[in-house]
Amino acid sequence: MLRKLFDEKERLIGAIILITAGVLGRIYLRGFLPNTPPWYLTINGITQPLFMMDLFFVVAAISLLSGLLLGGYYTFIVPLSTMIITDLYYGNNYIFLFTWSGFIMLGLLGFILHSKTKLSLRKTPLILGTSIGGVLLYDLWTNLGCWIGWYPHTLNGLTLCYTVALPFTLWHLISTTVTLTAIILPVLYLKEQKLLKIEYNIKPIEKLATAIISGTIIAITPLLLLF
Repeated sequence: MLRKLFDEKERLIGAIILITAGVLGRIYLRGFLPNTPPWYLTINGITQPLFMMDLFFVVAAISLLSGLLLGGYYTFIVPLSTMIITDLYYGNNYIFLFTWSGFIMLGLLGFILHSKTKLSLRKTPLILGTSIGGVLLYDLWTNLGCWIGWYPHTLNGLTLCYTVALPFTLWHLISTTVTLTAIILPVLYLKEQKLLKIEYNIKPIEKLATAIISGTIIAITPLLLLF
């Protein structure tokens, strides 16, 4: 019982740290984003910057880490808390349905990886590969929401939506990979030196509840646009 209480306290502290980092990062790092470089790409006759820089990587990293390092309920609590707090600051529109559920997807990917493999420095390529897949999944999902709300519901409209989003996707891939690498390497090193504990005994009921709650939020997202 004491061991379980200690584990829960550690996980709670970890969640608070991640949420705080996500909120502060999303609010205060905006002024530190570099200027858009003068590099352009042309696809389907549309010329646009190679990168469109935003702070996606902040919430993406803490979402992946919430599932990877904490697991269980924190898989969705951390990204949802971060987005709710910062969206109250920035404001948002209907697309929040897709961004919030998209970050939950990233948390779930981290949790699945946490459940299926023992984390170590040797697993770094697997972790980064999972994050890359998660970023692509997130952008596919959120751009689907953009297409539903802002583009003609045709194949041309869908193609245009995803074409215009490419500079954001490229930036998301690069910035999230760099950020996650900078965090996960020292974390895994400290774990292997037994200076940091990131393995917790999560009950099956918590795993099941996490899957049901997260899956329900994701599943109902497109349906909410009908109301």
